[in-house]
Amino acid sequence: MTGLPFTKMEGCGNDFVVAYRHKLPEGAAPSSAQVLCDRADGVGADGVLVIDWGPSLSEADQRAGAIARMTVWNADGSIAEMCGNGLRCVVRRLSEDGKLTETDTIIMTGAGPMPVALRGNMIRVATGRPTLPSGNTPLRVQWNEHTLEGLVVSMGNPHFVLFEQDLPDELPDLTVWGPDLELDAAFPQRTNVEWAHVHTANRGQVRMRVWERGVGETQACGSGACAVAVAARVWGRIQGESTRVELPGGVLQVDWSGDFNDFVFIEGPANTVFTDKWEGLL
Repeated sequence: MTGLPFTKMEGCGNDFVVAYRHKLPEGAAPSSAQVLCDRADGVGADGVLVIDWGPSLSEADQRAGAIARMTVWNADGSIAEMCGNGLRCVVRRLSEDGKLTETDTIIMTGAGPMPVALRGNMIRVATGRPTLPSGNTPLRVQWNEHTLEGLVVSMGNPHFVLFEQDLPDELPDLTVWGPDLELDAAFPQRTNVEWAHVHTANRGQVRMRVWERGVGETQACGSGACAVAVAARVWGRIQGESTRVELPGGVLQVDWSGDFNDFVFIEGPANTVFTDKWEGLL
């Protein structure tokens, strides 16, 4: 096989190269994402989503009830356990390709099996059950002369959530300190970094930006939106099970019961941008 058939997709501005594993050319690997995601010389994306379906879906995944598996290759060639916006794109891809026979089903991820559902033009997906590796105690990280205080949340992948009111007034932009926090010694697996602001007039509404591990600042991050909603709920900064999360690329609805045994769900759009074939080297 020569070339890589792919679809460019986006969810709230978080964009991906999406391909089926059984159509990958020989030699394609996570490091191929560095080429494909390059916005100057490649397709341009935040990551690559590899779909196992049909001939490449393992028997173990089938026994678990999954119709497909999503593997996330970050733009730097690393692998992410979970991606909420990416999972919605995978659901849309399977649906448009006629491979999704039911509106409610299961897709396997690096963070385990996730329930997914088509809801008209929107897609609702689970992003995992949250855990607090350090409990609900704030973690303090030193950046230059600033002490940054946030909550560590795992959605199957690591997040460090900081709220605007807890940050020093003289702190520079997220793009300055985000890269350093991603690599801080406090996070042995590196971390995603979220900056959040809870609306004072509506405690069910949060605005956020995200520095994604292995990618950089992105327009949206589904698991990051979930981590922010969980952190805000745990610290009493939002009320109720549903949170409207505003990201630079759009809006996601996050639903969580507040029980750590329950999934966190996000609902939002996912769209096909174009379909093409990559003929370059990988």
